[in-house]
Amino acid sequence: MKLGLQLSVGLQQTLTPQQIQYLKLLQLPSLQMEHYIRQEIEQNPMVEEVAEDGTSVNEDLGLDVTSIVTEAADIATSAREALADTGPEVIDTRDREISDPAAAIGGASAEPEMAGYDSLDDTELQYDRDLPDDAESLDFQKMLWEDGGGSGNTESSPTDDDSDYEPFQIKDVQSFEDDLLEQLHYSPLSEEEMLLGEQIIGNLDDDGYLRRDLRDVLEDTNAIIEETNHERRLNGATEAHARDAATASYASGETLMRRCTMQQAERTLSVIQEFEPIGCAARTVQECLVAQLRALPKLNAAQKLAMEVLTSTYQQFAMKHYAQIAQVLEVTDEYLREAIDVIRKLNPKPGYGSSTQAINTIIPDFTVEATEDHTDFIVSLNDSTMPMLRVSKAYENLKREARYKQFNKDTREWLRKKHEDAKFLMSAIRQRKTTLLKVMTTIVELQKSFFAEGPSGLRPLIYKDVAEDAGMDISTICRVVNNKYVQTEFGIFELRFFFSESLTNDEGDEVSTRVIKEKIRDIISKESKNKPWSDDKLTKELKKEGYNVARRTVAKYREQLKIPVARLRKEL
Repeated sequence: MKLGLQLSVGLQQTLTPQQIQYLKLLQLPSLQMEHYIRQEIEQNPMVEEVAEDGTSVNEDLGLDVTSIVTEAADIATSAREALADTGPEVIDTRDREISDPAAAIGGASAEPEMAGYDSLDDTELQYDRDLPDDAESLDFQKMLWEDGGGSGNTESSPTDDDSDYEPFQIKDVQSFEDDLLEQLHYSPLSEEEMLLGEQIIGNLDDDGYLRRDLRDVLEDTNAIIEETNHERRLNGATEAHARDAATASYASGETLMRRCTMQQAERTLSVIQEFEPIGCAARTVQECLVAQLRALPKLNAAQKLAMEVLTSTYQQFAMKHYAQIAQVLEVTDEYLREAIDVIRKLNPKPGYGSSTQAINTIIPDFTVEATEDHTDFIVSLNDSTMPMLRVSKAYENLKREARYKQFNKDTREWLRKKHEDAKFLMSAIRQRKTTLLKVMTTIVELQKSFFAEGPSGLRPLIYKDVAEDAGMDISTICRVVNNKYVQTEFGIFELRFFFSESLTNDEGDEVSTRVIKEKIRDIISKESKNKPWSDDKLTKELKKEGYNVARRTVAKYREQLKIPVARLRKEL
């Protein structure tokens, strides 16, 4: 190999830390953005929340600057009195340690300097040696009292004006797992079976099924039993000896547990399947439906036939081969239809049917409303829950006075860094709002027919079209669209809903693929349930309405809509 020098020309783009943070803020939804701002208020004392009347919001965020500075001053006084006779060298060391209010807060650290802001030079700082050691703490405390930012704020709280004030009580909602455990503890089971039942309930999925192998759950339970027995042997009186070590009684009153068998596991599982909601802890859909039928007090003829269908001809039932089922069970289609109706009323997912299941609420990030004359639309950003921010006057004055106060380098750097973070946060929030509104306004302009007519007026749209119209990069559009929702006259939609590819109809016009999917859904809803249409028939029906779509494309769209094939859509 030969060594040599080469020259090359290239372009490289480097993002600053501020740009990276701004891009992260841009893709946050409203709720996450509010949570992020609340965290910044807690972590950065320079950031202060402002009420609508312009006063500071006196919230208990765990960072009471007044009490912290007062405590630091008290520590300085106590230390000075205790170390008065130790000599000037010790006093100087103590002064250097307590002269940093940020260190007293617990957040002093030398962080790297950020470009774009003026920094304080050590040569510009003039120390006033005539000031007492705790003068900066007392002056800062006085400044906080004057600004109303400390504990001396005269604004009243609910507890000051109303003696009957009671805090808001949050309702304790019992989870699905806790509900089953409560029923388990009332069951007549042994200690070993109770422990086994807890392990079974702990392994259930969200829909209430036990998809883990019961033998693995049994092995885990026996391992816990061995560990418990070992602890009981150590804690108990080891002098007691009995022939049967598994039932030996110790002085502590505890007995050793036996290892569980597979028969006990099956019995415990059947007991749990009888809990409310009935059918939970089932391993298959068939086991879940059978458990629900067995829980009925007295089965009628249709319910008995439904039990035979689930136990004897379940595979044919899953494939909807009703003719084979009628032939095997020797029943007519009318009787079989009654049994199928009974099965349809059962709950195949008992976990989802629980009242304790969490409810996901969508908070729209945008609101689009039509004007009074319905000629234009008004786009607004849902930032009503966003707190109003400003730089804390107390800390800003402290940073300004750091030139002549006895603050060390770490303190000055800490104040400067927090001040920069506060200014950047407020600037990023304003820029984020401008960008979001600009992108949403562009989407409304390009999809004006949708906001006027509804989903039928949806037009083909890609990210590139919005980026070109808004004068932004495609990556910025993707971040804005990600996990954002808009409230319209026709409901709440995810921003991704407005982006789709296009197909050309017989008239040469481009049609959104979402419109074609809705056509497929509409055609299937109107088909005969006795003879559902195949994908070929769906293709012909679409062609009658002017949509020239291939059969494989229809099959792909049908699968995306989670609609089964014609054979599985058949009903009696």
